Amino acid sequence: MKTSIPYAIAHALNDLGVEIITYVPGFGAAETFQCYNELTMKNLSISFHEEVAFTIAHGASIAGKRAASLMKTHGILKAANSVMDSLYTELTAGFVTIIFDDKTGKHSDNILEIMPVLEGMSMPFIVAENDNIYEDIINAFLESEKRKIPLAVIVDAMSFKLETEFQPKQNLRKNFNYERNVYAHVVSPLISDYQYKLFVAKKLEGNLETVIRPVLPTIPDSLTENVKKGTVGYIPFFQVFKNIKRDIVTGDTGSSSSFAFPPYNCIDIVTYMGGSIPLAIGAYLAGKRNVWAITGDFSFIAAGHLGLIEAINRNIPLKIVIFYNKKSAATGGQPIHKKLLRHLIAGYEKYLLNISNPADLFEIDTVLNEAANSNEMKIIIVDFPE
Repeated sequence: MKTSIPYAIAHALNDLGVEIITYVPGFGAAETFQCYNELTMKNLSISFHEEVAFTIAHGASIAGKRAASLMKTHGILKAANSVMDSLYTELTAGFVTIIFDDKTGKHSDNILEIMPVLEGMSMPFIVAENDNIYEDIINAFLESEKRKIPLAVIVDAMSFKLETEFQPKQNLRKNFNYERNVYAHVVSPLISDYQYKLFVAKKLEGNLETVIRPVLPTIPDSLTENVKKGTVGYIPFFQVFKNIKRDIVTGDTGSSSSFAFPPYNCIDIVTYMGGSIPLAIGAYLAGKRNVWAITGDFSFIAAGHLGLIEAINRNIPLKIVIFYNKKSAATGGQPIHKKLLRHLIAGYEKYLLNISNPADLFEIDTVLNEAANSNEMKIIIVDFPE
């Protein structure tokens, strides 16, 4: 088959059964995204920020669906926080980020050399060849699944004007089954030493089975005294929440995500601070319909609201919990002006529910069940006293 480079990429994605594709408008990515939509007769949504776009695709791949993210070289810098944490997780299905390299800088802020950036992050990548672009995309997904980590494919952004030939492949599609595994899906300082050893083994393509799993921490006993102070107030909420029916719960690398561990086992996937909502969007797109995202006010203000915009744009009925404690509980209790969160969520009034007394088990149960039984997005504000 002879076609354009963007269509060859689109064919590779389609033949692999990749249906979850995130995309931030940019030179090269735009042409490829349009070709994919035309080829598959879909109308996928754009994304507004590369960190969110990358994280949605990452969440989907953990939840069991092949996913891709399309962005320019500068975009991977904006996504770097999520990229780094993704390398400390383990994928269920393949995840490839296609990076369009504007080598002349005519369509970008400036010229950015992308390979040293990826090498610095230890993110494995392939430099695509125009004559072999179809095979390169397929091989990237297969390598991602073999190593269970994200891969990048660097494509010359100017190549969208060129043609290539390839022989379409059959039987590339595959089903994947998600299984909860906090060792592999919860990036946490409580098991960071183990996850770093895995990261090094993956980087060197070593034997992962030689890395010994530690005993999981217990909450709150395994927490340091400083973190415990900011966490014990969450216990009543999670005592109730652990009995709420759910498919997947996502979190941020904050104190609330320690409840991923025993005896609560309430959170399933955790990456960077602010990543819970885009991770949840990815899990939803992967077919997990009863998805919750749990975050703190600091994380939400820092980056989480970027994911909320995406959920609204895609009309995804997530259930979101924001612990409104007016401080950064995970980093020493630095105060947060109480008006900041209210300003950010002012446009979401119709979705809001409130827990006014986070120690009242009856109120927590009532509000959580109201959210769980709703077909719409619900944002639960758990209002802690100052």
